[in-house]
Amino acid sequence: MITETIKRKALKSILDLLTNLSDENLINIIDMGEKIFADESTKRYTQEIKKAFQEKHPSIELTKNTLKRLSKNCRDKLIENFFINAGILGMQKQRELSKKYGFGLPWFFVISPTARCNLNCIGCYAGEYVKDEGLSFEEVDRILNEAKNDLGIYFVTISGGEPFVWRHLFEILEKHNDMYFLIYTNGTLINKEVAKRLSNVGNCAPGISLEGFEKETDARRGSGIFEKVMTAMDNLREEGVLFGFSVTVTRQNSELIMSDEFIDFMISKGCAFGWYFQYVPIGRNPDVSLMSTPEQRNALRLKVEEFRAKKPIFIGDFWNDGPHVGGCIAGARPGGYFHINSNGDVEPCVFLQFAVDNIKGKKLIDVIRSPFFMAFQEKQPYCDNKNLLTPCALIDNPKVLRDIVEEFNAKPSYNGSYDVISKKEICEFLDNYSQEFKEITDKIWENELSLKYKHWKDKISN
Repeated sequence: MITETIKRKALKSILDLLTNLSDENLINIIDMGEKIFADESTKRYTQEIKKAFQEKHPSIELTKNTLKRLSKNCRDKLIENFFINAGILGMQKQRELSKKYGFGLPWFFVISPTARCNLNCIGCYAGEYVKDEGLSFEEVDRILNEAKNDLGIYFVTISGGEPFVWRHLFEILEKHNDMYFLIYTNGTLINKEVAKRLSNVGNCAPGISLEGFEKETDARRGSGIFEKVMTAMDNLREEGVLFGFSVTVTRQNSELIMSDEFIDFMISKGCAFGWYFQYVPIGRNPDVSLMSTPEQRNALRLKVEEFRAKKPIFIGDFWNDGPHVGGCIAGARPGGYFHINSNGDVEPCVFLQFAVDNIKGKKLIDVIRSPFFMAFQEKQPYCDNKNLLTPCALIDNPKVLRDIVEEFNAKPSYNGSYDVISKKEICEFLDNYSQEFKEITDKIWENELSLKYKHWKDKISN
């Protein structure tokens, strides 16, 4: 049996190979990882990577371009913290812990240590956060220690509010230098000095929000914001920091943000990844008219699949990727996630803003096993025909959310959170929307995808 010490020594050999980014060396890295970190899940991943090499998939170009562009420190931390600690050793630890506990574990979580933000974007999902609340350094430090020790989690997403407003951000990044962090940010505070600090810590990747090009971004986020975002991307690229984009998809910008022009521009700026999030009616002044139509949402699904086949950039589509991840990933599902907000309330999802537990005074392992969370897991898939293109309890199966919140008397996290299950016009809209989207996707699922993803249960178990 190969010990963790030997595995970590092998890591040094892997990092040395990265200094010469030939196809041969990349294949050697894959072979080495398969032998050293041998288990069934690792073998599946390495086989998929080898297949991508054989087919000259654009993901290989992405890998080469990214590793060449990153600073040595950022490259080493990406490999060691994300791929090794979170992706391999962490998952092995989770399998051992799952046997001990008798239940599966989430792979990551989102934490919003602050609700404060320097912008005032229209329709922000965090727009109703109480601005004078926030988590202390000690609270976040404890949560991250418990995540590693009790749950085997080494990957965490930091959101907000605006994370770069939180004064303890770099202190946390430096102390937990064995973890990897994705940071959702508006980008306006990433000047040259901040970019250099991010390069020095190396263990995080900013995902910068925008709405399209200058016209669309400034209309929602404020005049001059697009220019600041472009400057932030330039600063990060110059310092060799991994970064990407994050887009909220609305009825107004849907066609633009799924255009080749937009994606090619993001690639040219240096983005290694991009995330699409559908606008949903939560947060500040929820407006259902901003939601993209069911037809637009399905068109984005198809376009994202095209991007993945042709473009050297990693794309995530939060709602449409249900088939790839086994449906809804909320409620601390095995392999899934949960959200800790700035008040310490533990929510099943960033967009399901209801809670029965608070992290203050409770251990993380106890919080994620709440009956409230278990109800979301036990009801999956939420639809009778197991259509994983309709995974969400908020916009695809809204009755599920209403029923669970009522059953467990879950409290709304913010002033406007309850509107999504109580405000008549919003509830009626979501009921109609979900039915219209099912009418589009049920046939697609049955005729095109159900056989391909027939082993979907494998996605929600360790």
